[in-house]
Amino acid sequence: MAGRERNGMGTVVKRSDGRYQAAVYVLTPTGHRRRKFVYGRTWDEANDKRLELLDNNRKGVPSESSAMRLDEYLTYWLDHIAVHDLRPSTFARYRALVRDYITPHLGRKKLNRLSPSDVRGLMATLGRTKGTSGRVLSPRTIQFIHAVLRSALQHAVRDELIGRNVAKLVSPPRATPPEITPLSPEVARKFLRVANTHWLAALWLILLTTGLRRGEVLGLTWSDVDLDAGTLRVRRTVQKLDGAFVFGEPKSARSRRVLTLPAVCVVALRRQPEINRGRAVGEQRRVDGQPADMVFVSTSGQPVDPRSVNRAFDRLLAKAEVPHSRVHDLRHTCATLLLAEGASDREVMELLGHSSIGITMNTYAHVLDDSKRRMASRMDGLFGEGG
Repeated sequence: MAGRERNGMGTVVKRSDGRYQAAVYVLTPTGHRRRKFVYGRTWDEANDKRLELLDNNRKGVPSESSAMRLDEYLTYWLDHIAVHDLRPSTFARYRALVRDYITPHLGRKKLNRLSPSDVRGLMATLGRTKGTSGRVLSPRTIQFIHAVLRSALQHAVRDELIGRNVAKLVSPPRATPPEITPLSPEVARKFLRVANTHWLAALWLILLTTGLRRGEVLGLTWSDVDLDAGTLRVRRTVQKLDGAFVFGEPKSARSRRVLTLPAVCVVALRRQPEINRGRAVGEQRRVDGQPADMVFVSTSGQPVDPRSVNRAFDRLLAKAEVPHSRVHDLRHTCATLLLAEGASDREVMELLGHSSIGITMNTYAHVLDDSKRRMASRMDGLFGEGG
């Protein structure tokens, strides 16, 4: 029997060749609507296909899977799925990786024709590709790109747009753990003597003595700091992605933490408001999402660009005549010095905001091994032949 629904719901009619045909306006990956025909040997078969298309429309899932290219699906996935599931900073990175690496190499492939060899080819090509820094992409970055593609394709499998996730069948390159290069106590003291007169002196002290991440320090507001109690609350981060500042949640639940500040940090922080006022130039303009009382701001009142912090750090190291290092190494320096002074691995985990004790132990295994040797030596001193 032929049936007719309200506009957009489609119709089922019998054709001259005996088959049944249904027509529905469906959502395309670009967000437009297009008429799509489905067929069946019986009215029920054609109607079932019609209802499936309508269900996809209701869920916002594109129905033109057979003609859909990977770049079209990735656009749909980013705009309708990932944007709701990811932190803003993570979403911005996903979008950049799709735009810069996945789409240029595989974007024109049909979604349902993507093969494991296509993904292997992408991995090989990325291993020879230079990133925005001008250096060849690291295995860790390629692993992240692979994870983005795998996540997108897994959603396509759940929506029954494809039968399998070919990215799961291909292993990304192995990444060796980054080498930990903390500053020695002597080098750290030389750096701080030079940094003491810098306008970000409080930032350098906080990074070195509390182990906070760069984005956590740059995201601090005065409402996060209690100078009388000497405490600091970590509850946001700030990054600059695709030319825009992005405010987000800390990396994990454990990263939302309250720390006790060393007295030297409290003294430096008390000077920061006067430093900010002295550096202010022209109209102070906040960016979208910026809290009103940020601790560290640029001359225009906006968040400090993380790249500016990196450049300032390089200049201070050169001025102090100490070896080149990274801002993140100040975090490693804090952890290493505390462990060497007898702090427990759990105390360091809580200070750094690691999500698990395993991360702390794996990252600083070499320091923990030294601590174990010192404890063994103490036992020798107590109970050995000379004890």
